[in-house]
Amino acid sequence: MKILYVAGMPGPVKDILSGKKEDEITHAPGVFHPWRKLVKRGHRVDFILASNFDQKPDIRVDWFSADNIYANIYDPYSEAPWYGRLFRRLKRFIKLIYFVNRAISENSYDFVYGMAFYEGLAGNIVANIRGVPCGIRSMGTMLYHDFKRHGVIRTAIRRPAEFLTFKLKKEFFIMTDDATRGDLVYEKWKPRKEKYRYYFWKTGIEFKTIEEIAPSLELPQHEYIFFAARFDHWKRQDRILKILHHLHGRKCPLHLYFAGGIQSQSYYQKIRELVRKYDLADYVHFLGPIKQDDLKAYAYKAVANPSMYDMSNLSNVFYEIFSVGSVVIGLNDGSLDDYLIHAVNGFLVNDESEAATVIEELLRNKDGAQRIRANAAGCARRKFLSIDERFDREVDLIEQAVYPGRLS
Repeated sequence: MKILYVAGMPGPVKDILSGKKEDEITHAPGVFHPWRKLVKRGHRVDFILASNFDQKPDIRVDWFSADNIYANIYDPYSEAPWYGRLFRRLKRFIKLIYFVNRAISENSYDFVYGMAFYEGLAGNIVANIRGVPCGIRSMGTMLYHDFKRHGVIRTAIRRPAEFLTFKLKKEFFIMTDDATRGDLVYEKWKPRKEKYRYYFWKTGIEFKTIEEIAPSLELPQHEYIFFAARFDHWKRQDRILKILHHLHGRKCPLHLYFAGGIQSQSYYQKIRELVRKYDLADYVHFLGPIKQDDLKAYAYKAVANPSMYDMSNLSNVFYEIFSVGSVVIGLNDGSLDDYLIHAVNGFLVNDESEAATVIEELLRNKDGAQRIRANAAGCARRKFLSIDERFDREVDLIEQAVYPGRLS
């Protein structure tokens, strides 16, 4: 079976093109694992990408090659105002339509898989015109947040690509349940007559105990808090810095380690400026993207792992670090309620000051912290899906879309 992915530049694809191996993939397991599983099952997976990647590929895995990139539309990320990005988006969309149509003509793909929303919409449109089965994959959504700010109709006008993606025919649409209310978005925007199956699934993880983890980075010997996320405005690294500022003001001179790539250069610079403003340059460390085992080891050894995203804190990072028994302090916004029980297997707080107070108590009560760790790991084993449970389901859906009578 031949499958064509239509996407921006997913992190795992960029990692593979940049010379990383499987154990060095830093994020987006929802892209990596189905892709990898499809190849392992003997299917060919090719990509049409719209990206800012213009390097010569340095591929060091034996299951993927430069030949699997049908087209890479060089399209550098821009932080210009929306009106400055409009022409760029239209030009990119037209190119995507052209290349998807040409790819199907030349290679007779059996399935087109679109990564939501702009690139995925282009794949969805051409697949429908050409009569090729297709699906859409979204890693979550900010649309419900827009619904609350602008209303359902105005959001549709402001975000036509997302709106159309929910309306078009396809085999299935998978949305990650990351507490951003994608199920409610579907209820508002679904087509009047059912045109696809909608799946609202939580992610899956690779279960490891802390003893099974082999970090490649040396762990700090001093006490610290840890936060892993790409630098983007809604990830709110500024709130984590404020927690550290509170702690230093209370004579708790902990360090802070940030891990993650830079999505927004302007926001990254803002964080650097805050570090200087708070006079914390000697205590704040930037690791960049790191391996999963390093992330888990850093998180486990940390005094605490505060998370204060806008919209939802049920991230891939949460699943990974909670599963090994890390101490998580989450913003009490409802997104972690299915898993976190305050002061039992983690903590829920309303602001940065409360988070600092919890960290002070953890420093005083090391036995209590160990109980939290054990309860967190136990909860994860009971409630989380494994990688195979979750992502085999997705691969099965693709195979069944092409071969309807095939059993998983």
